[in-house]
Amino acid sequence: MVMRQGRCHGASMEDTSPAPNLRTKLVFWLLLGVLSVAIAEVSVGSAPMAFVNPIEGVFLVTFYGSHLLVLAWLTFRRGWPTRHALWFAGVLFGLYEFYITKVLWVPPWGDVITIGYLDVVAFVVLAFFWHPFMAFILPLAAAETIGTTTRWTRDQLPGWLTTPNRRSLVFGGIAAAVTHGMLTGSLALLSTLSAGIAVVLSARWWRRRSGSHNWSLRQLLPSDRQGKAIAVLLAAQYLVFIPLWNPEKMPPFAGHVVVWLLYGGFGFLLGAALQHSCRTAPRVARPAAATRSRRQVVALASGAIFFTLLGSLAPAELGFIPVWLVAIVIGLRTAAGSIRSVLRGADQDTVSEETLPVVRDADREHRS
Repeated sequence: MVMRQGRCHGASMEDTSPAPNLRTKLVFWLLLGVLSVAIAEVSVGSAPMAFVNPIEGVFLVTFYGSHLLVLAWLTFRRGWPTRHALWFAGVLFGLYEFYITKVLWVPPWGDVITIGYLDVVAFVVLAFFWHPFMAFILPLAAAETIGTTTRWTRDQLPGWLTTPNRRSLVFGGIAAAVTHGMLTGSLALLSTLSAGIAVVLSARWWRRRSGSHNWSLRQLLPSDRQGKAIAVLLAAQYLVFIPLWNPEKMPPFAGHVVVWLLYGGFGFLLGAALQHSCRTAPRVARPAAATRSRRQVVALASGAIFFTLLGSLAPAELGFIPVWLVAIVIGLRTAAGSIRSVLRGADQDTVSEETLPVVRDADREHRS
């Protein structure tokens, strides 16, 4: 993977604004949580009425938002992470499907291939594809595009997600295939419109709050103290929901050992990938980028509404199985490429000696 070279983060144009306060960050964090729920849950009918039912919406935005913020804090705190580091963080995000929903142990659609008490097919689809891209990387890229001066996360997207039209086709196709008749046309439209309204309102609130400030994505993510506080909130959610949510689906001790090994293995790979984080600043968005971002959002929303309505009318066999097969292929290829890249150290970015003091000063300010 080729990293973009540029000026050091601590001295670039994006740092001209004073550091945002906590209230300002909270608005951006809300946008991140809303985007994560809209893309990962509402789009496929897993939680279609998340933004219609206020209780469900608050829970999901808090749950998804806290996962996203903790993992983003860990991946961005030392620099600008590679796409492989982002993917490993997304895998760790998806592992909540073990202890919270228990879906990776006992999927609601029935076991397909079970090894070590986990359903292999569900694991590959959800942990290797769905959560890394739809719950973590894409919401980060969308929020960064809408509300910051940087485009780093978007530039790490694979080729099949590099243009707005391709993103619209991918989102729309997945929504059409996976929804597969779970909602009628009117309910599908209500689900999509409610999510779109939630995203637009969150984005407008953020634009009003941010004003003319030129903040980068890293400046808007949690500091060390804030990240630790959110991690405590996330841990509290696990302590509450592990025994309350489908406790009868918990496996014997050996099944827990498998999950602990997965957490440890992917945590190690994430740490190794973060050693190759880029220490140079990403490019700064031009003034016209805000207009282009709004056009992209409109195009994406239009495609999502069309394909969601199409998916609500289509039989399951027309899209469900092919999309799962595509997700499996993409998930396995991404896993193989990311692991191979970390083992080879292929993503390491070079930093000149004269930039290192500035990087250290920027990192120290970010962690405070």
